[in-house]
Amino acid sequence: MSVNIDIYRISEVCFMGHVDVVVIGGGQSGLATEHSLLGVGLEPVVLEASERAAGSWPRYYDSLTLFSPAGCGSLPGMPFGGDPDRYPHRGEVAAYLLRYADRLDADIRTRARVREVHAEGGAFTLALEDGERLSARTVVAASGAFGHPYRPALPGLEGFTGTLLHAIAKGCR
Repeated sequence: MSVNIDIYRISEVCFMGHVDVVVIGGGQSGLATEHSLLGVGLEPVVLEASERAAGSWPRYYDSLTLFSPAGCGSLPGMPFGGDPDRYPHRGEVAAYLLRYADRLDADIRTRARVREVHAEGGAFTLALEDGERLSARTVVAASGAFGHPYRPALPGLEGFTGTLLHAIAKGCR
């Protein structure tokens, strides 16, 4: 699977009582990011707009298959299973992502659509559609683009003093 993430971080700021990392998106990009963050001792919160952590996979057309063999489509820490040379179909991928999310045993909040993200006072403030607001030192936009990196035009980017990164994993490892 290809994993696209954008990381926006305000450096050297620590907030007690606030979330350290918010990952926007609970599909393969967001779940793989959460796994990595948990692996370094962080406790991220994943915000997924849909009703379950599998990203858009459950809503794609029935005949869709993974673009790479199952042996190359595993996320960190959990093999896809079955014949590594087959191309899993949409339902298999969605089920795999749900199992992966359950296995992470992490803070994944579904039906949590992010409306706006603002940098203010040394942190990011996220406004959710339901009116909830979160504050975080780091925001990872992991809404995915399936192999095509996308960096949206962000207002105020020219004055942003933190580090802006884009990461994409390609091919089998």
